[in-house]
Amino acid sequence: MRRHRRWLQIIGGLLALGIYAGSWHVVGIDLKRLVEPQAAQRAREIFTAFLAPEILVPERGIQRVEALVRVPCESGNASPSTVEAGEGPRLFLPPCASPGTRIRVRGEGFRPRSELVLRWVFAPSPQLPLGGELPAGRTRTDDAGRFELEVEIRPLLAREGGARLQAEAQWEGRWRISPALTRTIELMLQTIFLALMATTLATGIAAPLSFLAARNITARGPVGTAVYYMVRTTFNVVRSIEPLVVAAIFATWVGFGPFAGVLALTVATVVNLGKLFSEVIETIDPGPVEALLATGANSLQVIRYAVIPQITLPFLAFIIYHWDINIRISTVVGFVGGGGIGYQLKLWIDQTDYHKAGTAVWAIVAVVSAMDYVSARLREAIR
Repeated sequence: MRRHRRWLQIIGGLLALGIYAGSWHVVGIDLKRLVEPQAAQRAREIFTAFLAPEILVPERGIQRVEALVRVPCESGNASPSTVEAGEGPRLFLPPCASPGTRIRVRGEGFRPRSELVLRWVFAPSPQLPLGGELPAGRTRTDDAGRFELEVEIRPLLAREGGARLQAEAQWEGRWRISPALTRTIELMLQTIFLALMATTLATGIAAPLSFLAARNITARGPVGTAVYYMVRTTFNVVRSIEPLVVAAIFATWVGFGPFAGVLALTVATVVNLGKLFSEVIETIDPGPVEALLATGANSLQVIRYAVIPQITLPFLAFIIYHWDINIRISTVVGFVGGGGIGYQLKLWIDQTDYHKAGTAVWAIVAVVSAMDYVSARLREAIR
């Protein structure tokens, strides 16, 4: 017997080893890719950005003005040109120039001591269907908001209609709350209320269904037993479907947004709470139930006076706990259009805007941690 048991253990161990080896190969695990230079660099960039969320940003201002330059010169283009933008910035430059020469560009009316960039701006053409830009120079305005800079006329600027020289001044002002943080707070509130509405709606549906799924209440006689197994089977089947899949279905049905998220979480919460509630009902003390049945009470009277007093506190604890769970799930549900912070987080990640994504991630961590603490204290208070 010992020899047979040992051989069975050896065969079982080899079988398990083969299964894990096959699984390793099927899923394509390659640990070397984690430390490849490019992968490591991307990981550092992402984690550094996530650790530096966009909380405060400086106010940014921009002044921009353009002027047309003919390349090459044509007859009649002799007087200097000036481009004005109301009381704002002005450019002074020759109206035309030849390729390979340099022209002097002056500007007034810009913000004092601001960074200024000059660039050539091209309209769409057969050579450049999408248009384009070409750097022309960089300088800084003086205390009076003036600048002077020499700019090269490159052969590429010789084109029909001339070339447009754009001057753009940029500066940073005082620090203010980041728009990403404001957007994150708005969507986190939406996520909390989304989870609250889903939990509330699900509770109203799951509570009565849980009595039908409790063996000690429903499974009495052929009809009651059939109802019990039907409700239990429905709970098990629906629970096997991920909320992410349900959210994708509702997002297609009613459109992207928090309503789709509420519907998806309501479906998922109904079956989860229904199963938990029914198990609580099945563990109640049968004494009060039997006593009322002995007096001739009907099923509704038994539930009202013998069952509900025993299940109220456990029900409340499960409801609060599932609200906490729904806040976490709603973040993932948002990835497929279920509203809340999840969809915005996905957009920022897709746009590789990891500083803004870090703002959303830290907000999720803060809210989930706070909800976990609050739900734990509430569950302790009602016990």
